[in-house]
Amino acid sequence: MTIELTIDEFFRQMQETDDEELRWGLPDQQIATYQFNPRFSQGWRREICLREGLWLHIDRHQPVDRLILQNLDQKLNHIHCSFTLSGKGRVFNASNPDRAEVLQIAGKYYLESNGMGSKSTADYLAVEPCSFLEIAMRPDILRSFVALQGDLPEHLQHLIRHPNELNYDREGEIQPSMANVLQQILLCPHQGMIKRMYLESKVIELMALVLDHEALIQKGTEEKAQLKPDQVERIHYAKEILLQDLNDPPSLTELAHQAGLNDFLLKHGFRQVFGKTVFGELRSHRLGLAKQQLAQQNVSVTEVAMQVGYGSGTAFARSFRREFGISPKAYQKACR
Repeated sequence: MTIELTIDEFFRQMQETDDEELRWGLPDQQIATYQFNPRFSQGWRREICLREGLWLHIDRHQPVDRLILQNLDQKLNHIHCSFTLSGKGRVFNASNPDRAEVLQIAGKYYLESNGMGSKSTADYLAVEPCSFLEIAMRPDILRSFVALQGDLPEHLQHLIRHPNELNYDREGEIQPSMANVLQQILLCPHQGMIKRMYLESKVIELMALVLDHEALIQKGTEEKAQLKPDQVERIHYAKEILLQDLNDPPSLTELAHQAGLNDFLLKHGFRQVFGKTVFGELRSHRLGLAKQQLAQQNVSVTEVAMQVGYGSGTAFARSFRREFGISPKAYQKACR
């Protein structure tokens, strides 16, 4: 049996609990503790307010069966970082080809800015408990660490977005330094006010490590494995295959198989060679071709959308605006 809910329905059915152990030695006003609905999952969630605009969430639950959660498009008001401590799941982003599939398995973390989130589906297998530690930080908290309230460092500015702008997100491997701090948070030896102070300091430290990792990635100075010449050749071949049929492109797994690579090497090697994800390249190619057709041909926006592989004119218009800052119809009029 598969359980399918929206993520709002899933969390709405949690019940607040007075279990002292789950309160984790913190005063009532600082922590809310919940039990999941046992029809769907066995376990609990802690929501800890460390200061106004800075939250720590800890989940541990075991789905009673395969659990599929739908997350509709929404505005995200905080910068989030979620660390997967245990469990097996996948998140599929329907409206963000760059993040078509994100694995949620132990040892990975997921960082996202504020802004407009993507419609997504999370699929969790009921094979082991799911454990997550999540930090939610309001943008002004991040800005408060900048001297004299100036600008964020160049390589971190993308983490604070306009509320109507598509948010930034990235998955990464939990670094050893992050794992140490995660353990210190989970095994905090203090109680009461001291515990709250300790947790706040450790959450700030953990976010600092994540932001340091993010800055290295943005600068391109993160250590990269050297690709062999034949692997580079296969990655170029994968790009040729990817762009052959825009209406029916292969899945990541199919593409890797056809190019003679494994999924991991294709994903990381493609970004290393071309500076984009596989589906980011597909999207850029589709939209670049659409831009040419809109400028040169007397065709409708819907026809162009279909020609470059979009099944919906609405999805095409949304992607076009995100890429070029103008609607396809307005761009077409400007070219005449």
